[in-house]
Amino acid sequence: MPKFFAMAGFALLAALVLGSSPAYAHAALVSADPGYGAHLARVPSRVSLTFNENVATPAYVAVTAPDGSPIKIGKIVILNHTVSATLGASDMKGKYSLSYRVVSADSHPVEGTTTFTVTTGRTVKQVTSNEKSFTHRHKAHLFWGLAGAIIALTLLLWPLRKSRS
Repeated sequence: MPKFFAMAGFALLAALVLGSSPAYAHAALVSADPGYGAHLARVPSRVSLTFNENVATPAYVAVTAPDGSPIKIGKIVILNHTVSATLGASDMKGKYSLSYRVVSADSHPVEGTTTFTVTTGRTVKQVTSNEKSFTHRHKAHLFWGLAGAIIALTLLLWPLRKSRS
């Protein structure tokens, strides 16, 4: 009888895994211009972000200079998969942060940051970022996922234990 429950549990798990439909994810950044980590002689006059699916309004773009000050953003244009914006001038040398927040086709907001470095201009004191790592931002999700996996494994393997007579 315990083997029957173990086999039934395994069959149910297999049906759930194999029978599930694909999950449709939110928009993901495919490329940026300037590219992540790019080294440029001067600040570009325009930035663009390309996603793996169409994005909708509103879309926000922000560029931060090496000293932490914002760079003026002109008109933001959304065309299918691409969001672009014109940038104001900056004469600072160092690492710039290009942050975005868009609405994906499934109406969920998506945000992120990419960086590029300008190699000429006046030198300023770099501002360090206080960004949290993926693990730090999602520690609760990781904890509950691991706890759920342990409970599921325990419930699946429980019938296989040797019964004491």
